[in-house]
Amino acid sequence: MTIYIDTDFKCHTNPDGSYIAVETDFFAGKCAAYIEGYRFIPAGAEWTRPDGVVFHGEMVAPWKDWQRLDDAQREYERQLIAEYTEALGIVGVSV
Repeated sequence: MTIYIDTDFKCHTNPDGSYIAVETDFFAGKCAAYIEGYRFIPAGAEWTRPDGVVFHGEMVAPWKDWQRLDDAQREYERQLIAEYTEALGIVGVSV
């Protein structure tokens, strides 16, 4: 899938004209809120944190609170399951 990274390597799900498009399977099946809470440093690139620590790609790490990202992903998955069960006419399923 294609994600977009800004100059700080933060991920975005939509281009804005200045972001760099990157192909990765890491975020397959993830919701936008989850993806946009991550930093993705492609192979061969490096990012320097404000305190001077350098990180080399390929690297993927959350920059937002991970629990909130996980909560957003789980809610997204619950919604998908509810939509699928409704579309299939399945009754009695609790998500």
